[in-house]
Amino acid sequence: MDNNIEFAFPSERLAYRFLNTVRHFDAEALKVRYGRNNHHVAVSYRYKVGEFDATLSQLDDLARELQGEEVS
Repeated sequence: MDNNIEFAFPSERLAYRFLNTVRHFDAEALKVRYGRNNHHVAVSYRYKVGEFDATLSQLDDLARELQGEEVS
């Protein structure tokens, strides 16, 4: 099952930092790109089957550290 989520940030610099950090996450079928504009980052990945998947929690924590929030 795939998960698609978008995060918004107060500046392009923070969005870019988030984007580059998430590119190094260990998640199956991970895709990271700018979202609606250069203050948004869209992330998609495939849930791990048969075990707990902490990817979304890690994304939320990183976004919060960079003053971002989930928008979709």
